[in-house]
Amino acid sequence: MDLNLYTVFVEIMRHGSVSKAAEALGLTQPAASNALSRLREQMGDPLFVRTRNGMLPTHFAEEILPKIERSLDVLQDLPVDKEMELPAIGSIKRHYTIVMSDLEETLFLPDLIAQMAKEAPRATLEVRQFQRLGLQESLEKSRVDFIVAHLAAVVKNVVSRNLTRQDFVCVTRTGHPLLDYGLSLETYTSLGHILVAPDLGGRRGVVDERLKQLGEKRNVVCSVPHFLSGCALAAQSGHLLTVPRLLGEKVAKNFNLDIHELPFTMPGFTIGLHWHQTRDSDPEHASFRNFIMAAIG
Repeated sequence: MDLNLYTVFVEIMRHGSVSKAAEALGLTQPAASNALSRLREQMGDPLFVRTRNGMLPTHFAEEILPKIERSLDVLQDLPVDKEMELPAIGSIKRHYTIVMSDLEETLFLPDLIAQMAKEAPRATLEVRQFQRLGLQESLEKSRVDFIVAHLAAVVKNVVSRNLTRQDFVCVTRTGHPLLDYGLSLETYTSLGHILVAPDLGGRRGVVDERLKQLGEKRNVVCSVPHFLSGCALAAQSGHLLTVPRLLGEKVAKNFNLDIHELPFTMPGFTIGLHWHQTRDSDPEHASFRNFIMAAIG
């Protein structure tokens, strides 16, 4: 049903004339007549009978007029291009679910929780581990409010905002005996490596793909799902660990790690805040996502 036809119907009822209805709506008479023809076909009723006194409505037309007028009133009351009014973050009493890997937990969660205590004390937060499998369904069924991650694969109907851009560094135990003269490509590829594979596991990652492009490869001796366990292993062994720079800077002192620049160029990546498009017009959701971006962006 073309809802624009309803307005033509109401104006013909009001004026008893197709030409006057067209004038009231700013249409040409042929356009109004065409609309009436389409409406007659859709309704299965003539709707109006032409007489010397104008267009007289049929009994069916008189019956449906109140329903059509009520429908148009409802449609006119719908907000169109109206800016959403967001509640104050301090007034929101709601439980939010956010997906992160331990990378984002380490980088962002302490600051986010600290800011929530100050500005959003009535809101609560549940952090769930990042797992690509089932993520789409969790978003669609509102089991998850937000994702803070680098989404390497496309997730349908997701709205994203960039939080930070990261590059990579290599961390090793403090005073590694083979790195007195710095980290060369030869040293990097000859030593053992810890690989962090947060989601799918395996023994290859983005660093291995980059080395393959350069005609090189490294020896991954252990693959773990968490960055912090990877840092602990690197600190207690002679193996190397390649991590996002911000993580290396945050944990190096606590884990007794040295930070080294990579001996080859390595593309960076973006960590973003993501949510499902169906939540875009939820005022409390919008207020909290603005709060997240301000707190950790």
